[in-house]
Amino acid sequence: MRETSPLLKRSIRNFFKFFGLKVSRIASPKPLAAKYFNTGELSPHEENSVTLYDSFYKDTSAVEDYYSPERVSFYEGVVRYLKEQGLTLNGKDVADVGCGVGYLLSEIRKNFKPGSLHGYDFSAQAIEYSRKKFCGSSFTIHDIYHTVPSTFDVVFCTEVLEHLEFPHKALAQLEAATRSGGILILTVPNGRVDSLIEHINFWSPESWKAFLQRECPTLQLLHVSTLFEGNVNIAVLRRGDVAAS
Repeated sequence: MRETSPLLKRSIRNFFKFFGLKVSRIASPKPLAAKYFNTGELSPHEENSVTLYDSFYKDTSAVEDYYSPERVSFYEGVVRYLKEQGLTLNGKDVADVGCGVGYLLSEIRKNFKPGSLHGYDFSAQAIEYSRKKFCGSSFTIHDIYHTVPSTFDVVFCTEVLEHLEFPHKALAQLEAATRSGGILILTVPNGRVDSLIEHINFWSPESWKAFLQRECPTLQLLHVSTLFEGNVNIAVLRRGDVAAS
């Protein structure tokens, strides 16, 4: 749902002022997803359970409200960053692990001509939704702690690792799913500005780079930066024999 515009807020205040009443704050309606996440009633582990995510993705209204144009612009920004770095996905076999409902894969298809697109998520309801909405990609139920069923030229994992109790174990599986010479692309929120209850890990730009260098010694760290005015950490790594620097 869109936030009430400043002009409308001022008009409402003036309306009540005419009758001698004062409105101190006009609250925007809560997004429908708010009844599932960051309520303060559940622990981070409970908020990240497959049961809760299945309930959310089964609620079509909440999902459509959550994936607003503003949120979809995140995926547009990731693809734009890849273009700025001179990376192409044309002809590549691409996977998004923790794909949600497939918007990143859809954005990739709009901007490149990949060989194939595959989405993986632990929520069966997310996969069911994805298959209906984005029929041009392959979607599979998958736990990120387990071996990915295939290997790919390019593997994405965006806004997932911060939710995990054992991110290093997931990272090992992502690395194994990346073919020799292939690319692994990761994003997490900047922990300095992130305060969501459902997040377990909070990486600053500095600790994010240190984490990757420690956990991925056989990967070459091509790019590490921030997006969206410093709110998101991003890293691009290549699988090969060159150690991270």
